[in-house]
Amino acid sequence: MKRLICASAAAAAALAAVVCTAPAAPADPLAPHPAACNTKAAGAQLHTTEAVRLRAGRGTRARVLAVLAKNTDFYAECWGVTADDAWWAYGEVMSGRERGRRGWVAGVYAATGYRH
Repeated sequence: MKRLICASAAAAAALAAVVCTAPAAPADPLAPHPAACNTKAAGAQLHTTEAVRLRAGRGTRARVLAVLAKNTDFYAECWGVTADDAWWAYGEVMSGRERGRRGWVAGVYAATGYRH
């Protein structure tokens, strides 16, 4: 009986280590997007190509939420294009200090694929 309890505890500890270190899943693709999203494109894995501001809305006048370092992974859930044809991605930060934060990044500072 003691051997069975120890084996069960070891299995539970191993499972907890896997669950706790697994990467976070991208945001729910069915979650409602902000009204400023004016495209219905599929989500995309991106990374920042240099330090960039995470903003509360599209455009440089929107409030700055954080500054993301170069090569920060970002899951873009949707896209928004401004009147002057600048595109912005809305989604969730997937790596770095700001992991889990949501907001907008300028498309000119984003490239496809995760870096971490």
